[in-house]
Amino acid sequence: MNHPPLLSRILPIFVPALLILTTPVWGQAQSLPSEAGSLIVIGGGLDRDNEAVYRAILNERHGDGPVCVIPTAGGTPERSMESAVSRIDRWGGEGAAHGLLLTLDSPERADAPGVAEEMESCSGFFFTGGAQSRITDFFLPEGRETVAYTALLSRFLSGAVVAGSSAGAAMMSDPMIAGGSSAGALERGLGNAESEPGVRITRGMGLIDGVLFDQHFLARGRMGRLWVSVSEMTEVAWGAGIDEDTALLIRGHQAEVIGSSGVVLVAPAPQGMPEADHHRRNIRLRVDLLGTGDRLDLNTLSVEPDSRKTEVRGNGHSMGQAEFTGEGLFDRWTFLHLFTHIGSWQADQAVFTAHGRSIEIERGPGFRALQEPGGAGVGVEGTPRGLTVGPLFVTLGDADLTRP
Repeated sequence: MNHPPLLSRILPIFVPALLILTTPVWGQAQSLPSEAGSLIVIGGGLDRDNEAVYRAILNERHGDGPVCVIPTAGGTPERSMESAVSRIDRWGGEGAAHGLLLTLDSPERADAPGVAEEMESCSGFFFTGGAQSRITDFFLPEGRETVAYTALLSRFLSGAVVAGSSAGAAMMSDPMIAGGSSAGALERGLGNAESEPGVRITRGMGLIDGVLFDQHFLARGRMGRLWVSVSEMTEVAWGAGIDEDTALLIRGHQAEVIGSSGVVLVAPAPQGMPEADHHRRNIRLRVDLLGTGDRLDLNTLSVEPDSRKTEVRGNGHSMGQAEFTGEGLFDRWTFLHLFTHIGSWQADQAVFTAHGRSIEIERGPGFRALQEPGGAGVGVEGTPRGLTVGPLFVTLGDADLTRP
């Protein structure tokens, strides 16, 4: 059976948008103390050949010690630790990394003086993937700050880099996304316990506060759960969804995207944006896609694209002929393709529904869509390499997200 293009079913209604002509003010965000080390927030699926990310970890070290690999999140922690040590050593030379086997199998080690001393000698830390709750359960059992946590925080605040992939990325913030799906978030809102529906929010490691990190972001269609988390939590200033094989490198009040895909910024829409016309409470958010080389000012949330990038133009890119309904908006990679098409829209607004919500997307003031020179068709999933799109404004209608 022949089906119409996927985009036509994602975006069935195109309406010219009325945009504000004044420059929006994004407001204040959170940044790192000037003396602190860098954070390298990796979205998971890190390729062993991704030299840019591994070089960033090595370049951001502080001191002469090794990068200590901590596999607490892993289901097979020793194997995860050995793999990460090998990969870092490949780019930094033998001895650049050292494994520190801290797991819930031996929770008493979180308060062992010898572990703290070893951590104090590390030039940086790399947390492997798995389940982020294992990390907090080890370092912050029932909210108690262990000796190991204090040592980690002390080294970070004195300049040591902290890198983490997948679960090792999500754990860096406080609060922390602990689980859930986009569908569950849109349908049921926030939940705090594993048995509750919706997106689960718990305490994180607090290396940066007032921020949420989500991982495997575009690959696993996690846009909806970050939308809901940022919009429902007043203590969260912004969220970043980091895609696979990609990292957000944060130094002080500046952040930069490195790797093969992109990072999605989600923040409350600035004051002065028009109210959405829905009969029930609505939520309005600002969304940007940042590609490799783009920078983000954490004080203002202003995006500075890589100056070498060029404008995206209609290039015949197709999302394919797959069967689609509104519920499929959060399928794998769909939003990456959607960002690609937004860059060449003739209309400025689109409205569709998914999981009981009306979702309206429109271009914001100063909208731009950029790519690396000659990059069309050579990035992730055949999309333009280094894709930069935004700002966009997303309105979620009929948004009664209180839990029953």
